[in-house]
Amino acid sequence: MQLVQLANFVLDNLVQSRIGFIVFFHCWQRDESLQFAQQFIKPIHPILVYHQFVQMKGVQDWSNLELSYMGHLQPTLGIYVDIKCDQAQELLEEASRAQLYNQHYHWLLHGNQSVSEFYVMFAPFNISIDADVSYVREEFQDTNSSVLYAVYDVYNNGKIIGGQLNMTGSHEMACDPNECQKIRYLSSLQKRSKYGNREQLTDVVLRVATVVTQRPLTLSEDELIRFLSQENETHIDSLVRFGFHLTLILRDQLHCKMKFIFSDSWSKSDVVGGSVGAIVDQTADITATPSLATEGRLKYLSAIIETGYFRSVCIFRTPHHAGLRGDVFLQPFSPLVWYLFGGVLSLIGILLWITFYMECKRMRKRWRLDYLPSLLSTFLISFGAACIQSSSLIPRSAGGRLIYFALFLISFIMYNYYTSVVVSSLLSSPVKSKIKTMQQLAESPLTVGLEPLPFTKSYLNYSRLPEIHLFIKRKIETQAMNPELWLPAEQGVLRVRDNPGYVYVFETSSGYAYVERYFTAQEICDLNEVLFRPEQLFYTHLHRNSSYKELFRLRFLRILETGVYRKQRSYWVHMKLHCVAQNFVITVGMEYVAPLLLMLICADILVVIILLVELAWKRFLTSPAFHP
Repeated sequence: MQLVQLANFVLDNLVQSRIGFIVFFHCWQRDESLQFAQQFIKPIHPILVYHQFVQMKGVQDWSNLELSYMGHLQPTLGIYVDIKCDQAQELLEEASRAQLYNQHYHWLLHGNQSVSEFYVMFAPFNISIDADVSYVREEFQDTNSSVLYAVYDVYNNGKIIGGQLNMTGSHEMACDPNECQKIRYLSSLQKRSKYGNREQLTDVVLRVATVVTQRPLTLSEDELIRFLSQENETHIDSLVRFGFHLTLILRDQLHCKMKFIFSDSWSKSDVVGGSVGAIVDQTADITATPSLATEGRLKYLSAIIETGYFRSVCIFRTPHHAGLRGDVFLQPFSPLVWYLFGGVLSLIGILLWITFYMECKRMRKRWRLDYLPSLLSTFLISFGAACIQSSSLIPRSAGGRLIYFALFLISFIMYNYYTSVVVSSLLSSPVKSKIKTMQQLAESPLTVGLEPLPFTKSYLNYSRLPEIHLFIKRKIETQAMNPELWLPAEQGVLRVRDNPGYVYVFETSSGYAYVERYFTAQEICDLNEVLFRPEQLFYTHLHRNSSYKELFRLRFLRILETGVYRKQRSYWVHMKLHCVAQNFVITVGMEYVAPLLLMLICADILVVIILLVELAWKRFLTSPAFHP
C-alpha cells in the first residue's frame, strides 16, 4: 500500500472539507502506521490535523462505537475506514445501526472495489440524506509512483421510507509522495452545493403528521385530503389547511410522494400523542400542521419556519347598562379651570348688581331701571351668558356695558372650546368596557362561552396563571352542566352580536371570518377584546435529529423568498379586525344622554320642593296665627 500518497490525499481532503480532527480505523502493520503518521507530521499542507489511530485487528465487539471511539466536541469529525480490513464490515454495520451516517461525521471509506461491488455492500445500510460519506476507490499507476483516487459522493434519501442508495462520481485525484492534483471531474457535482445535488426526493414517501379538528377521522383518507385541499371557507380549520397547502408546495419542490398521518389533536400532553407525538417518536418525518414551540417540545423537535400566529381572544359588546359616561361633560376642563370659571362668573354677577344699583341710585332718571335686580338675578344673568343666553336687563352706563362685553367675550371663548371637545368626544369611537384583563373578566358578572378547540381545553387544564385558575373557577365550573358553554364559532359570534355583555372565547385565525361576515362596520368598532392567552408563533416542526432539517429549511426559505408564503398566509390566516369608523356616523347613545336626563329630573324635583317650601312659608306668613 502506498501510504505516503494516501496520507497526502487524506490531508488534502480534510483541508478542502475544513476538518481538523480525524480517527483512522485500519489494519496496517506497525511500521506502516508509523510511516503514515510521519507524513501527517510533515504534511504537504501547512496545517495541524489532530489524528487518532484505531487498530481493527482483534476488536470483537463494535457496540458503543460512538461512545468508545468518536467522543468529540467538534461540529464534524473525520473518520477514515479501510474497508479492505476483515473487521470493516462489522464496523460499518454497527455505524448503520447507531445511525452514524449523518452530517456530524465526515466518512472516508477507502478500498479498491468496483463501484457496483461497493453499491451491493453498502445498499442495505441506514444512511441519511444529510450524510457526509465518500467512497474513495484506489487505482495504482504502473508508469510512476503516483496513485489515482476516484471519489464518489454516497447518500440515501431515506432508507426506512423507501430511499435507494445514490452514488455520484465527484472527481479523480492523482497523488505522489510530494503532492496531490485534481485531474478531472466525474460529474457536475462540484457546481452545486451539497443539498443542491440532493434536492429531489423522487424515491421516498415522506410521512406527514396532520391535524384535522373539523372533520371526523372516520372519513377515508381521500375525503380528508379533499377537505384540506379545498380553498373555500377559509375559516374552517384555517391554520391546519394553511400548513397543509405549504406542505403541498414543499412536495412539488422535492418531487416526492407523501403519506399523511391524521390525528384529531396536536398532542395529548406536551410531547405525547397527536401530530407532535408522531414527530417525537419518529413515526412521522414532518408536521403539516404548525404547532407551538414550547420548552418541553424543543427538547425533541426543531422549528423550521414560522407558519402562523396563535392568538386567542375573548370578544364581547359593551352592555347597554354598563358605564354611564356623565364625566364626558366635565372632561374638557380640569377641576381648577371649572372653579376659576365659576369664580369669574360670580365676580361678574356681583359687579353687575353693583352697576344696576349705582344706575338706580346715582345716575340720571332716564338711565334708571324700573326696578333694582336682586343679587340672585345678576348671578342668573352671568350664568345665562356663560350658556350663550341673552338678557332682558342691559346696563345703560358705559362701565356696565363693558362688564357685559367682557362677560359675553369670555363666555364665547369658553363655550366654543367646550362644545368642540364635547362633540368630538361624543362622536369619536363608541364607549368601551373597562374590562381589559382576564382577571377583570373573571371577576365580572358577564356570561362566557368558548369555542371547543383542543388547544383551548389543554390550556385551561395545564395553565399555571392565577387569573386562568380564577376564570375556570368562576366562569367554567359554574357552568359545568350548561350544554351551551362550548359553542361552535359561528353560533358564539352570533350570540355576541345579539347579546351585549356575552363573552365568547375563540381563535382569531378562524373566528374573525365569522365576525366580518355577521357584524357591520360599526358593530366591529363596538367590540371589546381581552387576550385569552399570551400571543405565540406557530412553527412547522421536525425531529431534532432529522436528516431532512437543512434540506427542508432551504426549501421553505425558497418559498418565503418568492412571496408564495406571504400570499398563502394572507389568504388563510386572519389576525386582526379592521374598524373603519370614517364610513359611518356614530350616534350618541343613552350612556351619554342618560346623565343629562338624570340631572334634569333631579333639577325638576328640586324646583318642585323649593316651590312647595315657598308656598308653605308664604301661607305661614299670611296665617292668622302669625298675626295675633
